[in-house]
Amino acid sequence: QIPPGVLIISNLPFGSKKQKENPNRYYDSNKIKTTKYTILTFFPKNIYEQFHRFANIYFVVIALLNFVPVVNAFQPEVSVIPICVIMAITAIKDAWEDFRRYKLDKEINHMGCYIYSRIGGAKCWKDVRVGDFVQLQCNETIPADILLLYSSDQNGICHLETANLDGETNLKQRHLMYHCSFARQAGVRQFK
Repeated sequence: QIPPGVLIISNLPFGSKKQKENPNRYYDSNKIKTTKYTILTFFPKNIYEQFHRFANIYFVVIALLNFVPVVNAFQPEVSVIPICVIMAITAIKDAWEDFRRYKLDKEINHMGCYIYSRIGGAKCWKDVRVGDFVQLQCNETIPADILLLYSSDQNGICHLETANLDGETNLKQRHLMYHCSFARQAGVRQFK
């Protein structure tokens, strides 16, 4: 029996229930995006971030003071070169790091998993939605935060490793959210 206060709404279309009525559609997708910039926002955001460093502001002020005839120590154009080179190198470094994050995000988002549905099962991680039933095999990476509804173990136990989250390599035991007696009766074993 489901504990009080727990409501599980599936994405499977049962009976006359339409997808428009499903409250799970309001949740965000499972897509991972760790990049800071887009092509349009790179230049303004990067300049903004670089001018939050005191050293960059200091050297820009010194370069601008060289354009004032009374204060200049040497040719004004020469004073701009060092700060421009430093900011350009920093921008290139930031762009490269962000591009690497984009590639890793794309790789993770396109990893495959098996979702129980009526139209087929193979999906990318980015397409996993709240309410989907995800089938996991031994030693498989979990694509999202999930509730354990069924386990092939007789006691309803699952062992998992969280080394990629917290660095601990010890296996942790997780029990079924509740004992799903209906799972065996409904033929969840056929879920392939």
